[in-house]
Amino acid sequence: ITDLKDLDDNNNINYYKRINIEPSLEDEDYEVFGSIISNNNPKVEGIYVNFGSYDFNGFFAMIKQLEETSINSIKECHVLWMIVEKPSESLIFSPSNRKFQVNCIKTSIILQPNKSNYSIKTSFSLSQGYTIFVHAYYPSTNYEPGNIIRLIDWSYNFINFQITKSTQNESFIDEVDLHICVLCSDCKNLKIDNKNEEEYSLNLIEHILTKDNFNESLSTEIHEVD
Repeated sequence: ITDLKDLDDNNNINYYKRINIEPSLEDEDYEVFGSIISNNNPKVEGIYVNFGSYDFNGFFAMIKQLEETSINSIKECHVLWMIVEKPSESLIFSPSNRKFQVNCIKTSIILQPNKSNYSIKTSFSLSQGYTIFVHAYYPSTNYEPGNIIRLIDWSYNFINFQITKSTQNESFIDEVDLHICVLCSDCKNLKIDNKNEEEYSLNLIEHILTKDNFNESLSTEIHEVD
């Protein structure tokens, strides 16, 4: 977890934060997933983050306000992040969270002006209690967030997202690369390595697959639309 106290908060909506890793990694073949949280730990609605420019010593977090938010200043926020090993994409680079099995999905979708819900098929079975991190990147442009993504529902092999254009995003880019990380565990907390293994509730910081958002007929609905 990294605080944002040093960012310049002059009514900006775009922020860049360099995050250094100690000790340095052995290679650059990794990916980062995460979210923006407040001092009270809950995920901050309206402010989104993507990650890029990976090297041995760290990476950049690209932060953007895409909606109205209850946060008065970006300085009140933190970046909660985790490094996922590649190419196996099966482990979190964290001595405290090795019990989490990780599955990563990368897929491209074509956004349509009159459509907001997009279903992603998984090659593995989903289960109640799994945690979903998702980031949208734009090919051949930049790493900045530009769309608002929310989990709608899920079934055993599908995740249904609502993806809408932000009012802050003036241009329409129809192709989006989704990077999805699934923590395959019913553990309710993440231990933070640089906070003396302080625990953060996953229910407060990302999308959780629950009984309430489970839709057993989702696969049938998708096939009917197709």
